[in-house]
Amino acid sequence: MKVNYQGNRDAKIVLLQIIGEHELPFIEEELSHIKAITQSTDFLFITVQVDSWNDDLSPWMAEPIFGDAAFAGNAEKLLTRIKNEVIVPLLSEHQDIKIFAGGYSLAGLFVLWAAYQTNLLEGIAAVSPSVWFPKFVDFVHNNKILTNRVYLSLGDKEAKTRNQILSQVANDIYDVYCSLRDHRLSSILVWNEGSHFKEPALRMAKGFAWLMNNEKIHS
Repeated sequence: MKVNYQGNRDAKIVLLQIIGEHELPFIEEELSHIKAITQSTDFLFITVQVDSWNDDLSPWMAEPIFGDAAFAGNAEKLLTRIKNEVIVPLLSEHQDIKIFAGGYSLAGLFVLWAAYQTNLLEGIAAVSPSVWFPKFVDFVHNNKILTNRVYLSLGDKEAKTRNQILSQVANDIYDVYCSLRDHRLSSILVWNEGSHFKEPALRMAKGFAWLMNNEKIHS
């Protein structure tokens, strides 16, 4: 796990993004989009780069969905490290901060799952999240989310695949969204144009911007 800090260390808004090494080239573009959309630079941006994408971000063990890459189910270990090494130290320095977590693809699934495990996150942005993950929709229906705001988004062509599991992602994310609405929290489901890999930096920025602007409305 590698942690990087950018921006104002004393800001009341903290954006915490879970990433893989493959996302490093997109971070500066994403930051530019966030600043342009929100017209603000007064935030602390933290990236947590995981060591193993499939293993660290999966909430429980699962068989491979494509190829031979299985899922080890180490999300709980990762979340514990993030809380102990990143979130708790931040809160000990600044108790009035608001922490918004975000992630793309399997990292989006992780932050959504994490919002059911801890109340330390004010809101989350799960962008093109892997809600097709085995038994995840059932998990959502059987548990209570502990955050106040949820931004969900998906590409409108992501379900157009021959993979039978991935082809259900649009139905799955709508199912998750309906479950969130039942909890009466602030939530939104946004449909982006294109497939899973189109404009990831802009999609992430839109998620964080919604959380930040929503914070302005409620502050």
